Amino acid sequence: MRFFTLDMIMKILPFRFILFIGILSLSIGSYSQSDLQSRMDKHFAQSSYKHAALSVCVMDMETNKIVASINPETSLVPASSLKLITTLSALDILGSDYRYETKISYSGDIDPDGTLNGNIYIVGSGDPTLGSPRVALGGEVLAFKKLIIDIGQAIRDHGITCIDGEIIADESIFDSYPISPSWQWNDLGNYYASGAWGINANENEYYIYFKRNYGIGNMSKLHSYEPYIPKLELQNEVSIDSSNTPDNAYVFGGPYDFKKRIVGTIPFGKETFRIKGSIPDPPTFVAYHVYDQLKKYQIDSRGYKAKFKAKKVKMKEIKSYESPSLEKIAKITNFHSVNIYAESLMKTIGAEKNNQGSGGAGLYIVHRNMRKMGLKLTPLHMEDGSGLSARNVISSKFMCQFLDKMYDEIDHDLLLGTLPHPGSISTVRGVSTGGKARSNIWVKSGSMERIQSFSGYIKSKSGKWLSFSIMANGLHVKNKKIRPLMGKMMRTIYERG
Repeated sequence: MRFFTLDMIMKILPFRFILFIGILSLSIGSYSQSDLQSRMDKHFAQSSYKHAALSVCVMDMETNKIVASINPETSLVPASSLKLITTLSALDILGSDYRYETKISYSGDIDPDGTLNGNIYIVGSGDPTLGSPRVALGGEVLAFKKLIIDIGQAIRDHGITCIDGEIIADESIFDSYPISPSWQWNDLGNYYASGAWGINANENEYYIYFKRNYGIGNMSKLHSYEPYIPKLELQNEVSIDSSNTPDNAYVFGGPYDFKKRIVGTIPFGKETFRIKGSIPDPPTFVAYHVYDQLKKYQIDSRGYKAKFKAKKVKMKEIKSYESPSLEKIAKITNFHSVNIYAESLMKTIGAEKNNQGSGGAGLYIVHRNMRKMGLKLTPLHMEDGSGLSARNVISSKFMCQFLDKMYDEIDHDLLLGTLPHPGSISTVRGVSTGGKARSNIWVKSGSMERIQSFSGYIKSKSGKWLSFSIMANGLHVKNKKIRPLMGKMMRTIYERG
């Protein structure tokens, strides 16, 4: 029997051995890729996706190669998953430690008797968290009522007993047009379309309460609303539907419109039912409440108003209010899909980097930043920062490329910390991926009528880091049916990617 040493084997079979190993590796890699692709093709061939336009992409972030896709170059409406562009760009451009600062100041001099010969100024910074009721902000932000009381006390404690001037809300940090021109008219009176102002408060929303313990089909009764908004008029046309129906009541009337029409249905019930509307003029709203609070302290003034282009006057600061860090704001934006936060971030980018607090100026800087990273913007069109406009479009491939670039630009733990896992307390709470997949998926959702999207990062079972984007437009089934299906697709990407 003849025995072969290792050296002899290597001399005899080096080329064949290497060729065999190479073919085997290529075959395994191709099988893995085609396995995910075939499963993806099968998934999206289900009847629930019939008639829908699809754009799906999964990208290996190490090789920058697409590992599975369906129409990755097709640009579709992303809805709120577009917030990824805004929040991650803001972190990259402004920095995670960026904070807003709202100042309470005064012009003129204070007489020995406490009379201010000048105005009180509320100098806005565009802070979307000012006076927010959101629990997730913790103790860093005073809720609106406490904020107004605190401002009043600060002015009183500064020794001011009378104001021979006005309470002026200086909103000049942002332009005077708070919303995107392409937002739908039927959205504008509702809380999610409040827009971003130079001074925001209570997330620019107010609460309307209805009595609804009448017969189905009858009109509800307007019970009350809060907080108080001067000159606001509400016209109630809301009827009562069965108790198992959702809230289908909508407020009509955009910015600066104080006559609101409320239409639709609310479910039957014994308790009052609450919906949320958008405050028509938040800066003036804040100025009024400071004016009213000072009256309670017997500090009179000549009135209140908001100014978009307040004249540059010498001011002395009484107190300032700082927002939470941008890192925290970005996290809340993505976890809970808060439109006002995203719109404020976009305008803030414009104000800080382009000296113009407008959505257009912010978009210009964001686009320029993406071009510097080597991204070609032809698959992207943005009308706003929140994704509320139905004119926004993006391709799944572009989203994957953007996410890949941001992963290189921003600290990994910080970036991933701004995105929720499926099933967490967030807009993806009802999305189940199961098992270990859940803790290895970071995702932002987006939904509108007949639209559903998910985009984010996956650390696959094999250890690969993947960026992914799933978008469907023109769905003929309800989103609540599509979301679980897309959750299963995310799990498949984790297991097979």
